[in-house]
Amino acid sequence: MTYRGTTNRNARGSSYNRRTRRAWLLSTFGDGETAPCYRCGTELDDSTLTVDRKIPGCEGGTYRRDNIRPACGSCNSETGGQLGGERRRARKVRDAA
Repeated sequence: MTYRGTTNRNARGSSYNRRTRRAWLLSTFGDGETAPCYRCGTELDDSTLTVDRKIPGCEGGTYRRDNIRPACGSCNSETGGQLGGERRRARKVRDAA
């Protein structure tokens, strides 16, 4: 199987690590059962919460507790898409020079 682009598959850890991370976010940012999306405020539970890194992986960010926050899937995807666009524009500028 061929993968395109970047992947953070190894950095995310095992399913146990991801489950533990979501539980920590729910208890730290919410009441243990739900937590608000950091961006839009939508109430998230364990099945809808995604983990957003404050410093993205492409800039060296990790899944450490001081670098993660709860996000809904649409907000998390939107910010990731913006970063991808910024990287493409920077690459065009760099290649043109």
